[in-house]
Amino acid sequence: MRKKTWAGLWLIVLVSASLFSAQKIKEAELPEKYRDWLDLAAYIILPVEKDVFLKLTTERDRDIFIDTFWKQRDPTPGTPENEFKEEHIKRFNYANEYYRRGSTRPGWKTDMGRIYITLGPPASVERFDNLGLVPIQGWSYYGDVRKDLPVQFTLLFYQRGGAGEFKLYDPISDGPYQLLQNKRDVDQTDFMVLYERLYDIDPTLADLSISI
Repeated sequence: MRKKTWAGLWLIVLVSASLFSAQKIKEAELPEKYRDWLDLAAYIILPVEKDVFLKLTTERDRDIFIDTFWKQRDPTPGTPENEFKEEHIKRFNYANEYYRRGSTRPGWKTDMGRIYITLGPPASVERFDNLGLVPIQGWSYYGDVRKDLPVQFTLLFYQRGGAGEFKLYDPISDGPYQLLQNKRDVDQTDFMVLYERLYDIDPTLADLSISI
């Protein structure tokens, strides 16, 4: 019954916003606490939810929206705890503390922060610091097939040019070339040669570098 009650309230909020607020306001025009909340919810809020939130005109309506937002995601609505909310805030705070290092952006906006917030802590982390490589980390996860994720997968992060923020590696747009420290006399479009050079340094990393 409680789930139906909250679903009904959620619908009322959506309909009310569409009826009584024709124009969205810009995020920058929101009071700071609501801008901060949108940062916190950036990776889990649905586009339609954000659209509605930006149409609300009073703090009371925004507070009701936020309260309902979390309750809709509570896995155990019959208890005082909201495990989803608590875990999400914990991940968000961790990302801001640890992944802002070496970056000009807040930790939650970095690639590592985004992945940590959405997927949680990796099952294992491997650091590839062999001679001839830029700093690289491999985060391994056990995927949830219900969310269309592989049973097991590894994401690579690397420091472009060997310094700064860790970037999520993409085998197509980045390629093995970006993982090599010494790029002299290497054609960045010749993936086979790049793969072989990477394989000579670390076979495991070489295979991960061409895996999507």
